[in-house]
Amino acid sequence: MRLTLSPPSPARLLILTFMFLIAVGTLMLLQPSCTPDGRPLDLVSAFFTATSAVCVTGLIVLDTAKDFSAHGQLVILLLIQLGGLGILTISNWMWLALRRKASPYDRFLVAQTIGPTSRLHPREVLRRVFAYTFAFELAGAVLLTARFAFDMPFGRALWFGVFHSVSAFCNAGFSLFSDSLTGYSGDLLVNGVMMVLIVSGGIGFLVAADVADAFLSRKRGGFRWRSLSYQSRVVLLTTGVLLAAGALAFMALEWHNTLARFRWYQRPLVALFHSVTCRTAGFNTVDVSALTNTTLMITVILMIIGASPGSTGGGIKTTTAAVLWANVFSRIRGRPRGEMLDRSFASETNSRAVAVTASYLAIIVVALVLLQHTEFGYAPHSSLDGGFRFLDHLFEVASALGTVGLSTGVTPTLSAAGKMVIIVCMFAGRVGPLLLAQMLVPRKAPLAYSLPHEKVMIG
Repeated sequence: MRLTLSPPSPARLLILTFMFLIAVGTLMLLQPSCTPDGRPLDLVSAFFTATSAVCVTGLIVLDTAKDFSAHGQLVILLLIQLGGLGILTISNWMWLALRRKASPYDRFLVAQTIGPTSRLHPREVLRRVFAYTFAFELAGAVLLTARFAFDMPFGRALWFGVFHSVSAFCNAGFSLFSDSLTGYSGDLLVNGVMMVLIVSGGIGFLVAADVADAFLSRKRGGFRWRSLSYQSRVVLLTTGVLLAAGALAFMALEWHNTLARFRWYQRPLVALFHSVTCRTAGFNTVDVSALTNTTLMITVILMIIGASPGSTGGGIKTTTAAVLWANVFSRIRGRPRGEMLDRSFASETNSRAVAVTASYLAIIVVALVLLQHTEFGYAPHSSLDGGFRFLDHLFEVASALGTVGLSTGVTPTLSAAGKMVIIVCMFAGRVGPLLLAQMLVPRKAPLAYSLPHEKVMIG
């Protein structure tokens, strides 16, 4: 009898590779050479840091600049790069490089990790991903090094430039400055480079390639908005609206608060940077703990939305938010399905958007309940004197699940159990709740029939 092994599902392969990378990263960070004083980290801190780096989140329980040696920082950087690109993407490229033809499974696997690739061979798609990543990270490293060289020796500036360029493009949020980028809050070059890197890594590799192809084809008739794919147009439009809305809201709510110390012409830059970074990246140029409650709530919403499909960022994704909004607006207008940019969304797309959003909200609720319990136990609310930190915990959970990395400063103070809750959120946010469910819940054969339809009252 011949034994044949069926290839693992993309969901299972994706989750297992991230788990493997986190485990290896934890073991590497436990080495004494990763700390300045040669004392090994405790297991929870090493596990938390490795998960945050691999899941390109940026939440920290230790100061990356002070509590890690150059070797430890290098390990973190490697984990960020592997996690940002996805170790599965790298293994896909190595596997396809050894094969002449791409099987349907190869195409499906690449589509699950990057996006649909019907027009290109999977090997060509992955080659473009690596070229795109290297080009942006190299350009960012050169520009940041040139700027940092004015403030520190060139060797240190080079290391800082490379580290922050990779961290920004991968939307990781790790910084070698203890106060993140607050020291460069009014610096146009640093802010501009970081924002370009964050957005470039957050819009998705296929969208970026589509935009690049459209610009390169200008000689054949010029750049046209409609020359982009529908996916790209939805992503770019939604991203632009979110960035503009976030920046305007931040300016309106923080003009007399955290923005008060800046000159009037610097305030739009600070507001735009926060709008860019709060969706996926986790860098900050103002003290997050000093923001108003209203600003924190709006930031939570933006963190939940997150980046775009096939990118280095997390969240429910911009396309999901666009589909949900289109459905609500279309229903108000009396239209049967969600419509956007002269097209309507398929029923499967609408259902998936609702499922993804419901999964994220469910995880947020469960994680928030667990975090409140692990930190305060059975203490009555009246005995906490306003220190129950509900909004702080909601902010940390949303930041972890959206793989953002912004923090009000609560994460380092959490108990070991509380840190484990955040670790699970970071992992779920990186691999996606639906992918996680596909692995944990056995797949059933599709039914050959459908049950009768009934109507129930909604709203």
